[in-house]
Amino acid sequence: MKHNFISLSITLIALLVVGLACGGGSKSTDEKQAGPEFVGAWAAADGSSITIRSDGGADYKIGGSSVNGGSALVSENDKTLRVALLGMGSPMKIDKAPANGEMTIDGVVYKKSGGSSTSTSNVKPEIPSKDKLQTLVKTSFLEFGDAVQGEDFSDFHKKTAKVWRDTTTPDKLDEAFKVFIEKKEIYNFNKAVAPLDAEFSPEPKFETVQGMDALIVKGTYPTKPQKANFEFKYVMDDGSWKLIGIDVHVGDK
Repeated sequence: MKHNFISLSITLIALLVVGLACGGGSKSTDEKQAGPEFVGAWAAADGSSITIRSDGGADYKIGGSSVNGGSALVSENDKTLRVALLGMGSPMKIDKAPANGEMTIDGVVYKKSGGSSTSTSNVKPEIPSKDKLQTLVKTSFLEFGDAVQGEDFSDFHKKTAKVWRDTTTPDKLDEAFKVFIEKKEIYNFNKAVAPLDAEFSPEPKFETVQGMDALIVKGTYPTKPQKANFEFKYVMDDGSWKLIGIDVHVGDK
């Protein structure tokens, strides 16, 4: 029994040493969540990728190593970026801080893909799962419904992709969807859509829109007495899907 206990202890110590060797690394005392300039999906020519979200979450794939669901931490003193998981993760040298959609980490140049992050890239984003698509589309529809009911597209405009914000205004959106605003009692999308799941048809796909890889999601909500039809166009902007186009109508297509 004692021999088995010693063997087990040695095994656990060995595993701990291996874990630390693979990703422990030393961490700086001034580490803090990566700032907004780091947020986005970054890709390098050698296939390496780093994704940093606005909430500080991060993923990376570099060589044979990958981490999903880590935390992006930056040290200004040591000029390092670390994607930590369970407190472990080796620091990477920030040779060139993010600027104009480009940064250099450990000698490798990364370019931001998607919208302000909306440049094209050899590394294309993946179509989200059906569950995530349901959440994405319903969120967009409910935010659209809030704008209609409030007769004001200012908040809706703020949540769209930068490339769309730069080419339109809340007033233009108010005018474009005037028919819904004028009959908002009839077009209460929030009440009608909230309990339903979207029916996607055709299957979501990517299309090139103004040189960008846009996710096109079409479908309907089985509202009564008529269906609510939608076509949403999204691009990856600062690590999340944001609208660059919307078409909503009620009734037969």
